Amino acid sequence: SAWGTSLYSNDSASDIRGDYVDKLRRGKSNEEITQELIDGSHDIMGDIEEEPLFWFALADTQWDYGRLLPEVKEKALYFLSQDKELERWKDSGQKKLNAWKKTLNALKEKLESPQPAEKKVSKYRLYRCKWKLGDVFAYQFSSSYSVEKGMKGKYTVFRKVSEDTWW
Repeated sequence: SAWGTSLYSNDSASDIRGDYVDKLRRGKSNEEITQELIDGSHDIMGDIEEEPLFWFALADTQWDYGRLLPEVKEKALYFLSQDKELERWKDSGQKKLNAWKKTLNALKEKLESPQPAEKKVSKYRLYRCKWKLGDVFAYQFSSSYSVEKGMKGKYTVFRKVSEDTWW
């Protein structure tokens, strides 16, 4: 759904941008990310409203990070040249249609301009629990809150039963 006429005022474009940045922070290459996003978006490819948003968001985000791939740029520019992209706003009135045209023109100018140098992206830091599977730990309540709740001096027990990666 869309709540405005800016490029990221809709769920699809926002999701693409968020997924792209998340995958960068996980240490994936630009090419890997692009292919994963394309593979994960087969259901919208060919959709006259959703596919252009996919390419616009991906191209814009890659440009912002200095990583715009030629094939992504080509796809985005192709959809920017199509009148079909304007259909979504025709029923919303001339003001919104003009605002969407302005958004698309700004994107086209941006994609045709030299992109910035590749930005460094901070990777997620992983937290690793040093407990071994099966380890058991006891914690004794001692705060004033535990006194208030009648738990002072009592214990709770933790046992590590599995392990996963958290970003």
